[in-house]
Amino acid sequence: MLINRSMVKKVYNWGILAPGNIAKKFATELQQLDNAKVYAVGSRNANRSKEFADAFGAEHHYDNYEDLAADPAVDIIYIASPHGLHAEHAILCMIHHKPVLCEKALALNQTEVEKMLACARENGVFFMEAFFTPHQPSYKEAKRILESGELGKVRYIQGWFGFNKSPYDNSLRLMNPELGGGALLDIGLYPVFDALYFLGEPDQVIAKADFAETGVDQSVSIRFDYPEGVSAAVFASFVTASGLGTDIFCEFGMLRLRRSSAVDQSLDIERPGSEVVHYKWEENACGLKQEAAEAMKCLDENRLESTIMPHSMSLKLIKTLDIIRHKAEIIYPDRD
Repeated sequence: MLINRSMVKKVYNWGILAPGNIAKKFATELQQLDNAKVYAVGSRNANRSKEFADAFGAEHHYDNYEDLAADPAVDIIYIASPHGLHAEHAILCMIHHKPVLCEKALALNQTEVEKMLACARENGVFFMEAFFTPHQPSYKEAKRILESGELGKVRYIQGWFGFNKSPYDNSLRLMNPELGGGALLDIGLYPVFDALYFLGEPDQVIAKADFAETGVDQSVSIRFDYPEGVSAAVFASFVTASGLGTDIFCEFGMLRLRRSSAVDQSLDIERPGSEVVHYKWEENACGLKQEAAEAMKCLDENRLESTIMPHSMSLKLIKTLDIIRHKAEIIYPDRD
């Protein structure tokens, strides 16, 4: 029997850089894709690297990041280190000509992101921020509805993300300003992204933060103003058990986006005088695996960036986050 080689799906060997909690979630979902393999892992802790490799069946584990980046059998690297280290680690991988899917926040500031994008261009490699929301069916459907015009123009967006897991260990990344800790870059960027995704860049930004004893922003409140009285309100906090969600208020109705996890998401459409239309998706249609699937699709098509999460969107996001930080006086030592 003859096999058409052009129809055989390439299986990509993934390298995992920094095997923390988010990397475990990502690798768990990655195993659900038939064209992906958890092939290698790199950590500065040899025991953590081996434990991760054993847990996910990776063939190789390294006690440093350089050997992972240099492994000729690794097709693409997922970076899951603290965001204060993303620029260093992404550039390391890309100068070894490895495509990169890098966790959010992409870096601590716009200057670092621009260096990462320049490195991707200079080395001719694929690069994408691992911002999972625009890949999800709930966001795609919300975008379709809004662009159809059936609810009229968007007039106001309200987005929030909050939890309270106190008392916090001040030695961990979440509470460490040198590693980019704080509510804004850890969770606040999700509702900030939503405002940018559905309304674009604002004309004016107002922001205020409440600070923990370590100096990180434990809560941040943000207002975006747009032409014609359109606005958005964003709130993020480590000390408020609000959960997360985004409400989009339009001229003739509203959309409510909700999720309790990466694979549990829903969308409600409410119109005056009508029953609520509720959308719910199966787990296999949602989650972190969708961003991995998009990355591999781009590699299949020899594209250097995604149309779902393009470089331009990453730049808009970090530019806006920089503005918010400066307005709210959030400082990362030696990085501003």
